[in-house]
Amino acid sequence: MNQNNKIYSLILPAAVLFISISGFIGNSGKNISFVKNELIKESGGANLHNYGNLNILSAEDLSSGLKDTVYTDKDCWLELRIDKQMLYQHMRDGRVISYPVSTGQKNNDPTSLESRPGLFAIFHKVEHHQSSQFNSANMYNFMPFNQGIGFHSIDGKAYYAYLGVRPSSHGCVRMKHDDVKKLFRECPLGTLVLASKGYSARTVAFAPENFVNNKEYTKEETRLMLAENLYNILNGNYYKYERERFVINPKFIPVSGIYTSYDKKIPERQNLPKTEINILILKDNLNVIDDKKILINEDFENTEDDIVEVSSGVTGNVVIDSSEELIKKYFNNPIGVLPYFGPKR
Repeated sequence: MNQNNKIYSLILPAAVLFISISGFIGNSGKNISFVKNELIKESGGANLHNYGNLNILSAEDLSSGLKDTVYTDKDCWLELRIDKQMLYQHMRDGRVISYPVSTGQKNNDPTSLESRPGLFAIFHKVEHHQSSQFNSANMYNFMPFNQGIGFHSIDGKAYYAYLGVRPSSHGCVRMKHDDVKKLFRECPLGTLVLASKGYSARTVAFAPENFVNNKEYTKEETRLMLAENLYNILNGNYYKYERERFVINPKFIPVSGIYTSYDKKIPERQNLPKTEINILILKDNLNVIDDKKILINEDFENTEDDIVEVSSGVTGNVVIDSSEELIKKYFNNPIGVLPYFGPKR
C-alpha cells in the first residue's frame, strides 16, 4: 500500500466517526431540558444500563415500560383504578394521595353502568347536585368527567362499607364526604382523569413549570397529534418519528373521553431508526508533501467519476392512515356514548 493510500485509509474512518458524532449531538439537543427528564417518565422510571462513563442504550432499554405520555400544566391529575376501587391523586410535588372509592356496577338493572376506561377531564363542578335520574338523590361536591358520570358523595355513611371494596353505584364514583370535598377544593376544571382496569397505553405527566407549547394548537391538530402518537407507539415506531410534546388543552377532550388502548398493548420492543451518513468521497486526489501535510491538488476539478455519493436519512415507513381514520381509531374512545335513562317516578 503506497503512502497516499495509508493516509487516506486513516482519514476516511475518522471523518465518518466525526460526522456520526456531530449528527447525534445535533439531533439530541432539541428541547433537551424537557426531553431529558421525560425519558425516565415515559419509560416508567426504568433504570438505564450504564457502561463506564457512557449510557449505552439498547432497543430493550429504550422500550422498557414505555407509554404514550400526555402532559398537563395543572398541579395534580387523577388516576382511577377501577380494578382496585381506588383513586390516586398525583401531585406536582411528587406526592400521591390515595382514596377508596366505589365505581359503577354491572348488574341486571338496565340503569346501572359499569365504569369504563379512558382519558377524561373534569368539565363541571357543583357543590350540591340533585340527580334528575334517580329520584332527585343528593350528590355532594359533584365533578363529572365522563358525560353524566363523576365523583361525589351521597347522603349518610352506610355506603362507606363498599368503598375500596367493590363497585356499588349506578355509574358514578362514590367517595367519602371529606375526601371528595378535599378533591373538589384541590382539582380545578380541566383536571385530567385517567381511568383504567389495570392497563393503559397512555399515562399523564407534568409539563415543566412555565413550559409553553410551540404554537397554539387547534382542536383538530390536538386530536391528530394524540392519534399519531398512540398509533406510532402501538406499531413499534415511537423512535422513528418526531413526537410533538405539548400541554393538552382539556377543553379539547370530549366528554366521552380519549382512547387509551386498554385492549391493545404496546409491543415489548420499539424499532430504532437506522441512520446512514451522507458524505462525498474524493478518490485518489491527495498530494502529500515532505512534512506529511495533506493538500488537495489546486488544479483538481471534480468530475462525475471522481465523486461517490452515499445516501442518507432515517429509514421507516410513513403513516398511511388518513387523518380521519387515525382519529377514529386512536383518539375517539370506542366505548361509545353512555345511554341516558329518564328520571324514576
